[in-house]
Amino acid sequence: MRQHLRIALLFLITFSITLPACKKRTIDEPVSPEPEPFDIYAAGREGYVAKYWKNGKAVNLGRGGVSSDANAMVIAGNDVHIAGYEVNASGKYVAKYWKNGVSTSLTDGSHDAFANDIFIQGNDIYIAGQEMVPGKSIYQAKYWKNGTSVVLTDGTQQAIATGIALIGNDVYVIGERRNPDWLSSITVYWKNGQLFDLSDQTRTADSQAITVSGTDLYLLWSEIYNSAGQSQTRYSKNLGSPVLINDGTADVRGSSIFVNGSDVYVAGSGIVNGNNAIIAKYWKNGSPVILSGGTESAFGLSIAVSGTDVFVGGYSDGRNGRYGPAQYWKNGSVLQLTDGSEPALVRKIIVVRK
Repeated sequence: MRQHLRIALLFLITFSITLPACKKRTIDEPVSPEPEPFDIYAAGREGYVAKYWKNGKAVNLGRGGVSSDANAMVIAGNDVHIAGYEVNASGKYVAKYWKNGVSTSLTDGSHDAFANDIFIQGNDIYIAGQEMVPGKSIYQAKYWKNGTSVVLTDGTQQAIATGIALIGNDVYVIGERRNPDWLSSITVYWKNGQLFDLSDQTRTADSQAITVSGTDLYLLWSEIYNSAGQSQTRYSKNLGSPVLINDGTADVRGSSIFVNGSDVYVAGSGIVNGNNAIIAKYWKNGSPVILSGGTESAFGLSIAVSGTDVFVGGYSDGRNGRYGPAQYWKNGSVLQLTDGSEPALVRKIIVVRK
């Protein structure tokens, strides 16, 4: 019996000595958050100064006291390429290109010009935009290849180029045009400089976007279709028959398109039936996903998808005397990049897997 007691006591002593080494983390000890498996880039502006954010950290592109904006962005390896504009000392808008924060002027500043989109193929950089015709109040749609301009219109009509992409050696540009005697502009695209209309004068061009997925080309355009200023949005794959996004509401304003496998995502804004507030939304294969609550107007301007994670960049209107912040939504949860002390927005969001 005593032998059994000695064995039991020895076990208890050994267990009490080794117990601290097996101590588990207490509930009060801090736990390091899991790092994100991707880098999140967002380009836009704050206080009318162009900038971009990498994982929430801001990088200024424009100069203080001078209006500028970052309209488009491409990440190529470790390089950040951005297209936009900056106002010069004479008050003219200059089309700009930034690589890793270093700016290059695409125009000489004698006439207003804007850079709206950017596409990189190999070592070639393509930037779409428009520039005012000398001596006229008319914009010419154009794009720049490695800084050299390619004019798309003859200067007899208003035209802008809002998006650009390449499939092989074919250059596709989407935008809009309007003859001087027209009341409204129509949506168009150019293939290697040849013009094609996507709509007619029964609707007014609103916004356009373009993207490439593999060897497939996608065009997106929204158009105002009634006197209330409400929009319809369509997209096409490889210049095929347009697909109308119809979610049962009267206002669908698509701004950006992203393709992930066989799924087509469109970011934008619209309304919810029974509520006239403008809300940020995205559509996956035509089905809407609501991002904002409707207490203040909100807008989705860009979309990116990585795996099952959906990111939408944009902004919301301010309230209580503050400006709306630049922000993005990840899987429906909003993350603010600015504090609302100045007007700000995100025009482009890109997610890169680490």
